[in-house]
Parts: sequence; C-alpha cells; structure tokens
Amino acid sequence: MCAPSNSKTSSLRSSHLTRKKLWHLDKAYHCSIIGTCLSLAELKQITKKYQITTDGKMTDYKLHSIFVNSVSAASDPIRYIQKFLDKKYSSQIKRYAKARSLEEFEQLWSEALESGDVAGAFWAIVTNPHIDNNLLQRVTGEVHMLSHISGASTRNDIKVVGKLRAQKQMANEAHSKTTSSMAAQLRQKESDIRSLNKEIRYYKAQMKALEIEKQKLDIIEKEGGLAQLKNLGKQLEVTALRAQQAEQHSSGLEIKLKQFAQNNEHLQQELVIHRAEKQAVESTLNRLLSDHCNKSCELSETEECPLRNLTGLNILYVGGRASQCSFFRALVEQCHGAFLYHDGGKEESQSKLNSLLAQADAVLCPTDCVSHDAYYRVKRHCESQTKQLIMIPHASLSSFTKGLEEVMI
Repeated sequence: MCAPSNSKTSSLRSSHLTRKKLWHLDKAYHCSIIGTCLSLAELKQITKKYQITTDGKMTDYKLHSIFVNSVSAASDPIRYIQKFLDKKYSSQIKRYAKARSLEEFEQLWSEALESGDVAGAFWAIVTNPHIDNNLLQRVTGEVHMLSHISGASTRNDIKVVGKLRAQKQMANEAHSKTTSSMAAQLRQKESDIRSLNKEIRYYKAQMKALEIEKQKLDIIEKEGGLAQLKNLGKQLEVTALRAQQAEQHSSGLEIKLKQFAQNNEHLQQELVIHRAEKQAVESTLNRLLSDHCNKSCELSETEECPLRNLTGLNILYVGGRASQCSFFRALVEQCHGAFLYHDGGKEESQSKLNSLLAQADAVLCPTDCVSHDAYYRVKRHCESQTKQLIMIPHASLSSFTKGLEEVMI
C-alpha cells in the first residue's frame, strides 16, 4: 500500500488522490471490512438484490464468507457495496478527507474509539490514500480486538435482557395496580356525580313548587283572605327559609360537582398517559425479548419495525436516576443509537453537560427529576442549535421508551 512519510510531525500530501476501491485492498483487510462496516441485515439485502445463493442453509457465517471471498473481484455486488459504504459513511469520509497530518488522523481515530463510531471511521481510514501504513495496521489490529470485545458484550447483553424481562414484569404489575386503583376511583367519582345530579334535580323541583305556592299567595292576597293570608305568610316564611337553605345547598353541590368533574378529567388524562407508556414499553420489550426479532426479521431496518432505527444518533439523557441508565443504554443501542448521560448537576460538573450537549443529536429530560439549572441549560442549547428536546413526565423505563419513540419523528 502507498503511504505518506512515517514521521508523526510531517504533513501529508495535499494532492487529492483517488480513494481506494474495495477490490484493490489487501486481502488481510477484507474480513474486517465486511464484518465491521456491514450488518448481517445489509448483507442479506445484497444477496437478495443480486440473487446470490449457496448450497445448504445460508448461515450467518456462510453469508459473511461469501462476501469476504469475493471482494477481490470487481463484480457488480462488490461495486454496489463500494457505493453503499461510501454513501453510508459519507460524513466520516469527509472528516478524514480534511485531515493533512498523521497527528490529525490519529486524533480522529481516537475520537471514534471513544464515541464507539468505529465502523464509519474504519471505512474512511482504510480507503483513504493518505493513510500511513503503520497507522493502518494499528487501526486494523484494534478493530480485530474490538470483535473479541463484542463477543463479551453480547454475553453482557443477555444479562441485560434478563434484567429487562424482570423490569417488564415489575412494570406490568405496577401498571395493573395503578389501572385498578384509577378505575375504582373513576367508578366512585361517577357514582358521586350521579348522586349530586339527582339531588340538584330534587332541589330544582322544590324551588319550582315554591314558585307555584308564591303565585297562589299572590292570588289570595288580591282576593282579601286576611286570615288565610297570615297563615300562608307564615308558611311562606318557612318555605322561603327552606328555599334559601336549598339554594345554598344546591350551590355547594354544584361546586362539588365541578370539583369532581375536574378530578375526573385529571384522572382520565393520567390514565391515557399510563396506557400510552405501557403500550410503548410492552411493544419495545416484546420486540427485544422475541427470539424471532433477535435472529431474523423482515421488518428490521424498515419504517414498519416497532424498534425505532436511530441510525447512529447520539441520545442524551439529562437527570433521572443513574441506576436506570444500564436499561436505557441497552434500549438505545438495540435501536442502533448511542446513549449519553448526565445526572443534571447532582454530582457531575456543568462543563461536562456542555460537552455532552455538543455531542447530542436529541435530548430526553424527565420533568420530575432534574435540577432547574440543568433544565434551562438544556433548553437554551436545544433552541439555539435547533436540536430536538423531549420532556418526559417521569424518570421511568416506560416514560423513556415513549419519549424515544418521538425522536426525529
């Protein structure tokens, strides 16, 4: 391979050489490129597009081997892969194309390792005509070791899935209790409202009867029945007092009815929120825990997939409880995103919050568990940088899952 000077302080050539093609690369890099830069779902799409078949069952290993062994030839599928990867990692290619010294390349690679965005950086480096051979070998070695680390990470993911399964059971039980309690409260409120309406109708009928009696009294007064008038006067005083008491009681009942109606509306809104959060977490967790989804799914990488494809977006969670972050991280990574976290200023510095905000593509913030200072910092940054800010009502897995569905809708 052609390489610039081995000196770390010397500048690389500024001429714009043509980027390397996949079939021109040394065979030693083929396995790492196919395994790192392309997902199994993308390889399956390519085999379907070009009707690539093999004897026996098409296992993941066979699929990987077919493309590794055919990279050296500039066939139609391999040329398609070259264009596909150039488009998929165009932003990383542009960043590395601007570098002009070995130190700049090493800095970009270190940042990629730290952020976890290794695939795009690896493709940009291996096809860049200015990369030093020693750096290329070092990068390839580190990518190889990352594949071993990935195996260990998969075992950890299995443990996380177990924890998520337990979390789902706890969430279902909590939701069932909450739903039952709210349903009982709603039934009681509805019963109280019916009783109050019945009392209001009764007192309105009494007031109407009093009005009729008053009309009768007016007639008697005109006819001159003094004795009867006095008797009716006393009755009228008693009736008027009762009418006043009834009116006061009716006003009190109307106030109570209004309060019950407001409480009922609030409970209805909370029930809608809980149902939406439950539906979101059940849909996501059922997909995460499904054997079919873990192995192969025709909806994967499509708009119909319930697991939102975050396409490498950095999701920053500010506030909440640190003990929940392992579940949030697993959920975001299952959706092909990167999870960032800041506790909202409880223990971590505000300068770190500014750094994480600069890296974030979208921000989620629980309204019930975040400091005022962190909230206004996040709000000002997202408004000035036109980044998506999603305020979720609770610091819980269900609220986080519902908020994640709204990212970049």
